[in-house]
Amino acid sequence: MFDFLVYLTFRSFLMMVYLLPFRLISPLGRLAGRAYYHMDRRRRRIINANICVVFGRALDKEGRKALARESCEYLATHILELLKLHKVANPENYREFIEITGLSHLMKSVQRGRGTLVVSGHFGNFILIRYLCYLNIPPRGAIIRELDNPYLERFFRSIVKAHNAITIRPDGAIKRMLALLPLNTVLATLADQKAGGNPIVGRHGIVVDFFDIPSQTHVTAPLLARRTGAGIVPVFVVRRGTGRYRMEINEPLELAHTSNEAHDLKINTRKLNRIFEGYIRRFPHHWFWVHRRWKDIPGLEDLYRTNNPLDLVENFKRGLGKA
Repeated sequence: MFDFLVYLTFRSFLMMVYLLPFRLISPLGRLAGRAYYHMDRRRRRIINANICVVFGRALDKEGRKALARESCEYLATHILELLKLHKVANPENYREFIEITGLSHLMKSVQRGRGTLVVSGHFGNFILIRYLCYLNIPPRGAIIRELDNPYLERFFRSIVKAHNAITIRPDGAIKRMLALLPLNTVLATLADQKAGGNPIVGRHGIVVDFFDIPSQTHVTAPLLARRTGAGIVPVFVVRRGTGRYRMEINEPLELAHTSNEAHDLKINTRKLNRIFEGYIRRFPHHWFWVHRRWKDIPGLEDLYRTNNPLDLVENFKRGLGKA
């Protein structure tokens, strides 16, 4: 019963968003995001710690606060505009809302015929990547976690089905993707958050630098590319204004390929992290700062608890010789 009430609440909210014009959705998103920032003290601490890792003393205390608040405003606005676009965007008019650049890079990978891994992160309105399904490209699929609420799961599954896309669950995803890529399938995955396990155990990912900190990082895309010969194409969605976005499709990643698989996986995963770093520095308001990206790192265990994360990060990097 509770799940159904949550679903009804969501659908009622969705109807309200459908009825609002874009010019009102943006200020509503900023208002909701600012309220979230002020109400959730724990998330503010996480955001501030992450900003200290990325920008150090390049931002003063007030600058970090401003970025944290504005990133929450962007996050809420992205969510509301995503829901609105679900109602108004269709195969005939979606280009009015989403500009796609670098499409030739994606087609270059598709034409190789060995599958393509579209790699993105929790950056901007990344879910808008689903509009690639409107292009004339081979079968499409994405790794999507099943929602706990069965009613919401059914609703979002219907959206994926409407795009004729394949849903891949995280459990057993590697095996399924290994079978799909040789069919020249285009598969989307996210790779910016902390991989499971920890830097000591090292499972579910490998440790490579991310903003000069050895960080547990997802290795799915480089591993699959090596095993299948698929291409890796980084894609990011940048907000241009009210209800307007630019989908930037980067060139296929130049992958190291030697007889040493472990070495190559580190090199190629680090290449992806550098691309993420570049986008986060260029568009800092777009990143999902509320994730504990540097959790469980020896020497940084108190990063999300301390009142002085900047000092902790500087001392840690100094110990690595990277300060």
